[in-house]
Amino acid sequence: MHQQPPPPPPPPTQSKKRARLSTKQRRIRQLEKDAARRTFNGNGMNDSLPPLPVTQDSNEGNDHAEENDDAGFDTLFGHPYGALPYGNIHFASRPSSSDVSVAADGQPSSLSSSWHPDKVRHDGLGPNLRQLNDEQLITILSFVDGPTLASGICCASKFLYVAGHHEELWRDLVLRRWGEVGFTVRDPHDTEEDDSGSAQGMGATGCWKDIYAWNHHPSDSTKAIIQRHSPISIQGIYSDTFFRSWLCRSFALQPSWLSTHTVSSIPHSEMTTERFYKEYEETNTPVLIKGASKTWPAVQQWTRDYLLSVASEKRFRATSGAAPLPAQFTLADYLNYCDSSTEEAPLYLFDRTFATKCPQLLHDFDKSLKSTCGWWDGETAEFGHDLFGVLGEGRRPDYQWLIVGPKRSGSCFHIDPNCTHAWNAPIIGRKRWIFYPPGVTPPGVFPSPNGDDVCMPISIGEWFLTFWDQHVERRKDPDVRRRPLECTACPGDVLFVPHGWWHMVMNIGDDDIVGGVAGGDERGVSVALTRNYVSGSNLSDVLRFLDSRVNQISGCRDRGEAIQPDDLGREFRKALSEVKRCTSESLGEEKKDDNGEEDKGRWTDLLERAERKAKEGWGCDAWVDLPSTCPGTGDADKGNCGNPSEEKDEPKDGTKSSILARAKQSSSSTNGCGASAIPASSGSFSFSFL
Repeated sequence: MHQQPPPPPPPPTQSKKRARLSTKQRRIRQLEKDAARRTFNGNGMNDSLPPLPVTQDSNEGNDHAEENDDAGFDTLFGHPYGALPYGNIHFASRPSSSDVSVAADGQPSSLSSSWHPDKVRHDGLGPNLRQLNDEQLITILSFVDGPTLASGICCASKFLYVAGHHEELWRDLVLRRWGEVGFTVRDPHDTEEDDSGSAQGMGATGCWKDIYAWNHHPSDSTKAIIQRHSPISIQGIYSDTFFRSWLCRSFALQPSWLSTHTVSSIPHSEMTTERFYKEYEETNTPVLIKGASKTWPAVQQWTRDYLLSVASEKRFRATSGAAPLPAQFTLADYLNYCDSSTEEAPLYLFDRTFATKCPQLLHDFDKSLKSTCGWWDGETAEFGHDLFGVLGEGRRPDYQWLIVGPKRSGSCFHIDPNCTHAWNAPIIGRKRWIFYPPGVTPPGVFPSPNGDDVCMPISIGEWFLTFWDQHVERRKDPDVRRRPLECTACPGDVLFVPHGWWHMVMNIGDDDIVGGVAGGDERGVSVALTRNYVSGSNLSDVLRFLDSRVNQISGCRDRGEAIQPDDLGREFRKALSEVKRCTSESLGEEKKDDNGEEDKGRWTDLLERAERKAKEGWGCDAWVDLPSTCPGTGDADKGNCGNPSEEKDEPKDGTKSSILARAKQSSSSTNGCGASAIPASSGSFSFSFL
């Protein structure tokens, strides 16, 4: 039987088309796998990249706010190395047909067939290193020394050029080598001419590599030829790791972020000691006293030139929650650093010994404080003030600080140390404050049950970009006592910060809002003074804190002459027992005689009454004892330190969920932007006292 011949093979053009289609599908699938793997490993499109703000929040009192609500989407300057969020890789364009060469057999060249949407990273790291996510790569590069990083790693490929110029790498190199002994920061306002004859300055790219180079070459002849680093923008860099830290530092402020003012504001002329105590300190309520410091010599005289004239070569300590070590700066070098810093979490000068180093700075405000704010005069205050002072200057915990930082620096949410009250006086530049009442945890902040640790965003910018929408919703809480309070403090004002209140502070300078439009000069510094204190209104909580939170006591552990935490409660009681000059009004209680009758004229022992109140329980909702932390007895109230209401969120089987698990659960359930926002770091309540 005659057999039919087999069907002819398909035309070559069809097979080529199918091959090309199959190749395209494979590339798409591989791209999806790469994205999924990086997301799982904590890199591309990950949860640590905060979404940009979308809420149209309240703009009352700001004529320009509505038209500028999208200002947060803008940035003050472009990423210096051209990095984009990893999601932009989906818009990466293939080489055009004119760029693709054809081999002799008619097939596309290997250059075209090997094209990868993340080509710069794919080719720049090679088959081994590209398996790591960018955070792991940065961790490895942190073990490389400066010369190798500059002349080796940064010259190896385009991607390593960008990775090797990650600001935190150079910051850590400088701090580990010169942090304790101090280092010089070149004045960014000095200009130098490039090859074309035009002047160039530091620019908006940060300064740590320049700082390293300037201090690595000590001779003047070498320094004379050192040029400032000028970044090269690289196309095709897709990295959330590189983009995130830049975004959290360079976003433009929305005017509506600064427009709300809900903290009580009282003119200085209307404030008296009795009113301050009864309406604010006794009720534990923040208040902004307008004009209270306008006559202080510090407010009238402190300028950059004045500070340099009295403290130019004095060394001060600066720290950051993101830096591995503190740094010692001369004031002149630190001001240069502030002018050029573009970090997500810049080093913040928070010096507790400024009065000893430069007595003139103390003289410029101490006497004026006592004369203008008598309620904070430890010598004459009727209701008792600065009771830690009975321990002596060297033996007491740290209590006063000079605070200097670049614009947009500040302090993330925290509760002030040791259950103390505080006052804060801006001297140069404005400060934006956000308060949350005791027992009401701010969005994005997750304290552990005993209060030893807290998980939160590491920078102010990350909190604003990630949790602002939730904060706006908190303003509408039906219970007005749980609503946050906000204000902007200006030079000449003094702000009272009650104990137990969560608060965050951002230095906004004087020109971040120009005519209602976000922007202004990004250079400059903010200078402020602050003191923490104990008075009759919070003494009972302080005593209870010293007994039950020994591991959270701060301000004395690194000073040999100071009373150490284990002995602080006992020594404080001993010193107070010798001081009996305060009335029972200090505790806000009625005085009664032995028969229970009211006795308004009797002087009573402040310490004894405080001890009785301390045994009864906390006077502030910021602290709730767990069974293991109750002083004296074992039947403490059960709850979570800092937020008793979180008890309802614990598992029904009675087990305590971990702090990270609660953070993830809360973020995934409340973030309406489509991506959970897990805070990036954790630290102690008292990592900063602003």
